[in-house]
Amino acid sequence: MKTVNLSVICGLLFSIFPLFSQSVAKQPVDYVNPYIGGISHLLVPTYPTIHLPNSMLRVYPERADFTGDLLNGLPLVVTSHRGSSAFNLSPFQGSVDDLQPVIQYSYDQEKIRPYSYSVYLDEEEVEVKYAVSHQSGIYELQFLGNEETVSLVVNSRRGAMRWDGKAVFGFQQLDNNTKVYIYLDPDVLPVSVRSFHNGIWTKERQTSGDNAAVVLQYAREKENLTLRYGISFIDEQQAKKNFEREIRGRHLPDIAASGRDLWNKTLGKLSVEGGSEDHKAVFYTSLYRTYERPVCISEDGRYFSAFDGKVHNDEGIPFYTDDWIWDTYRATHPLRTIIEPDMERDIIRSFLRMSEQMEHFWWPTFPEITGDSRRMNSNHGVATVIDAYRKGIRGYDLTKIYEACKNALTQKTLAPWSAKPAGELDRFYHTKGYIPALREGEEETIPEVHSFEKRQPVAVTLGTAYDEWCLAQIAKELGKEADYRYFLEKSYNYRHLFNPNTGFFHPKDKEGRFIEPFDYAFPGGMGAREFYGENNGWIYRWDVQHNIPDLIQLMGGDSTFVKNLDRMFSEPLGRSKYDFYAKLPDHTGNVGQFSMANEPSLHIPYLYAYAGQPWKTQKRIHTLIDQWFRNDLMGVPGDEDGGGMTAFVVFSQMGFYPVTPGLPVYTIGSPFFEKTVIQLPNGKTFTVKAENFSGDNKYIQSAKLNGKEWNRAWIEHSAIVNGGVLELTMGDKANVSWGSGLSNYFNPVVRSDAPDPSVILAEDGCFYLYHTGIGIHRSTNLVDWEYIGNAFTDAGRPRWEPNAGLWAPDINYIDGKYVMYYSMSVWGGEQTCGIGVAISDKPEGPFTDHGKLFRSNEIGVQNSIDPFYIEENAKKYLFWGSFRGIYGIELTDDGLNLKPGAEKKQVAGTAYEGTYIHKRGDYYYLFGSIGTCCEGVKSTYTTVVGRSKNLWGPYVDQSGGRMLDNKHEIVLHGNGLFKGTGHNSEIFQDKAGNDWILYHAFEIAHPDRQRQVLLDRIHWENGWPTVKSNAPSSGAEAPEW
Repeated sequence: MKTVNLSVICGLLFSIFPLFSQSVAKQPVDYVNPYIGGISHLLVPTYPTIHLPNSMLRVYPERADFTGDLLNGLPLVVTSHRGSSAFNLSPFQGSVDDLQPVIQYSYDQEKIRPYSYSVYLDEEEVEVKYAVSHQSGIYELQFLGNEETVSLVVNSRRGAMRWDGKAVFGFQQLDNNTKVYIYLDPDVLPVSVRSFHNGIWTKERQTSGDNAAVVLQYAREKENLTLRYGISFIDEQQAKKNFEREIRGRHLPDIAASGRDLWNKTLGKLSVEGGSEDHKAVFYTSLYRTYERPVCISEDGRYFSAFDGKVHNDEGIPFYTDDWIWDTYRATHPLRTIIEPDMERDIIRSFLRMSEQMEHFWWPTFPEITGDSRRMNSNHGVATVIDAYRKGIRGYDLTKIYEACKNALTQKTLAPWSAKPAGELDRFYHTKGYIPALREGEEETIPEVHSFEKRQPVAVTLGTAYDEWCLAQIAKELGKEADYRYFLEKSYNYRHLFNPNTGFFHPKDKEGRFIEPFDYAFPGGMGAREFYGENNGWIYRWDVQHNIPDLIQLMGGDSTFVKNLDRMFSEPLGRSKYDFYAKLPDHTGNVGQFSMANEPSLHIPYLYAYAGQPWKTQKRIHTLIDQWFRNDLMGVPGDEDGGGMTAFVVFSQMGFYPVTPGLPVYTIGSPFFEKTVIQLPNGKTFTVKAENFSGDNKYIQSAKLNGKEWNRAWIEHSAIVNGGVLELTMGDKANVSWGSGLSNYFNPVVRSDAPDPSVILAEDGCFYLYHTGIGIHRSTNLVDWEYIGNAFTDAGRPRWEPNAGLWAPDINYIDGKYVMYYSMSVWGGEQTCGIGVAISDKPEGPFTDHGKLFRSNEIGVQNSIDPFYIEENAKKYLFWGSFRGIYGIELTDDGLNLKPGAEKKQVAGTAYEGTYIHKRGDYYYLFGSIGTCCEGVKSTYTTVVGRSKNLWGPYVDQSGGRMLDNKHEIVLHGNGLFKGTGHNSEIFQDKAGNDWILYHAFEIAHPDRQRQVLLDRIHWENGWPTVKSNAPSSGAEAPEW
């Protein structure tokens, strides 16, 4: 047998491609090198697939990898990523006695392009050419030998084949209830036909069973044969229709040219200039791989669904399947939201159809041609929904989708690789907030747990917490407030497994005890599955995509967070490579303990930017891409997963990456080209320009977004899809200040009991915070506060209400004096409590009491506390009230007394207290708090708002409901970290134009600290204020002053 020295081909890969000639201007498709990754580092290689973008028909040469000397026949259709061809074509010259259902070939001169294939079967002396369409393909065979007969074997591994006198019909039985059908039409009729049945060649024209095959025999004079075929998942006749619609009468050069044009159009949606030829090859090859899956299986308006075993009308909406969402939700789906939003919409519609067709109305996790295989852990399909929705992609029933996603998280077991209903393990999770691990020697008793995949308790807990965050966001969009709060609180479940002593997520047993002793680098089971999933604890240390500020806080702040990242990239394996990879074969592509070879790692290099050191992201991304994603046969470090891995490369080489699918934000890295232009579907373009770019100049010195200085290491999705230019000035030394000026802060910002805060920006440029008890704190930035004493001396303390406490002050600067309105009350003293006023020349006091303004029984309003002062048209007013109505009244010109003859007026109902009015644009916004304030972590305090164009109302919600009738919009409520969120202070705007609000809350982890003060940014959506996720953050980017 004549074999090929493939190592020579490997080393001279591009020399076999005429299209890589430097004398011809390259188009995007010319940069695609399907051989990249053709030899695996350990597991499966990346196959060089011939197909059109997201099309039903895919093929690749069937061999172990590119080191293999032999081809197993010629492929006709691959139905599953990494799978074998469903049918094989085997040309043969010689005696039929030597025929096999699938013939192995020595080969040479192989050329693979995205749209075509050619190879020389050297021992068989057959020249092969191939081109692909969407649901059909064409082979041209030239027989160069001297044998008397020429044969074509068409094989089905498990199915049936028949010759009807003009063409070959057949099917192969796939998994579940699925079949793939073929119609193959030779351009010349054979002189005889045989079939293979039960290991024997017969003269029958049809056969069935394992390795069912027919052989078409030709006389020697036929040196050239053309075979056109169609495939279908519906039936044989539809396969014939697909053939007739796409390829009948067409010739291979025409089919190849059409495929080339389509690929150029598709890949040309991203154009690059500058950079190396190798980087361009890696970029366009990676982009081509993101179009391998999912595939559209609509055929003339119909499709076969393995999810219920029926053929459906697609109602004009293409049906997509074969999407390993655990891999692709991270970057592949987000990439489509930019360049293929219509396709992403149709994919989500397809997921909904799958849910409706399955026995249980569950959102899919791993939809394939043969149904939902429920592989891996968690249910990350929910992330694709909220990511698309938040990025403006509409056109589906979000309410139905929400129910399917909710069912998948609550009715299906969380056990990995299982489609069983929820059981004991799930009840434990929903009660305790984590998946328990087994101790060494403890027997598995949960029937839902896969014998090989194990519980993966840390991976499942962290992944489900993210899924629940995504589900909470969908609930919020639908106005399902109770569900939103419930799932948002559960999204903090990762905290249950955080070990503060080590800074890792650490498995616990069912009693809540950490498993000890424990090795984070080399944990138990194959692929660490007894505790994690395919990767070790160093990788899952960062698996909190939805709440990175909280992860930073858990680790002790920015500095510790960065040190932990640095250590991961430098920490030795701790074992020999033999031992390490024997247990962790998916954990290749190592840089220290970091693995570039598996999807849970993809966001990690970008986390430096969240801790104020984006320059380290810039450095690390260039290093990782150049180390592990190269223009050679080993240029993919692990399983590529049909775009799951290479979408990371596309984003990274453009210069940004979606760390948190579900948030319409991208973290800026460092581009690999002088210029990248995204051609958007709306006709606009978004351009990333890298001035002074070179291989060494990978560090951002400064940036502009649409001509304005940009000092943030992120951009919003809207900035991209609305079109614009991101200009980055590059240099060879890090500018450590770019993108780092906005440091993070962590809640609470006042870590002691300081309820009912009121804050003023004083004349000395400092912020002063006053709270119940009239303690004072001072800050220069709203983040770092110091306690400076009490507003009153013991002697000067107000005493007009004996034994009463001083509650809920409101601080103002009036006519050169600091004027503080305060409440004086005891619990239960709703008739005798009241409001007084005190003044000082300095914000730090001491304040001099000016006395009582009124008591409840004097003003005629029960429970008269919680004052708030506002000026309007040179007049001064005081508003107040606590669950007995909110009222206002005019004050004297000095603000120290009620204006004689003034009458009070009610502006809100009995649901509120702790009011504050903020003027913005044409509207007054009345903030208030509802619920219980003071029951510790059981408090239900919630901040709400209504608005009016008149200071005196009526204040209404978005539907026009009046606050007088206790109607309002929610601004923020409790979550898994904080409860009793309310009694907010004034709103302050920083120099970037961002609004900030302070309020008190109980911290679940530290209820002994009572009501601490939190800081969060106010976002304005359609003229209404809200805090992100309507809930307290654990921290975020700090205000700019």
